[in-house]
Amino acid sequence: MVQHKLPFENRVTNGEHAWEWHCQLERIGANNVRMMFADHECHHPDDRLVVADVPPQFVRDWLAYHDRHAARMEMCWRAGVIVLAAIAATASLYTALH
Repeated sequence: MVQHKLPFENRVTNGEHAWEWHCQLERIGANNVRMMFADHECHHPDDRLVVADVPPQFVRDWLAYHDRHAARMEMCWRAGVIVLAAIAATASLYTALH
């Protein structure tokens, strides 16, 4: 059996269960999981499982991973825009002075 490594650290378990849970959550999607988790926290906080037999701690870790990834991607986009704006400003200043 192939042992998969999760792209994030979780506090619940390692091994096949963790990979299955990760795949289930990926199929559902981050936005849907976030809504299901919010509903779970508001209406059923004492239940052991949140989404498709996945424990709340694992869902929290999975959502935190997706939040960090989204923040990293946003920073890359911002850095790209800043670099392009600096290049455009430098070119326009050079053109204006010559």
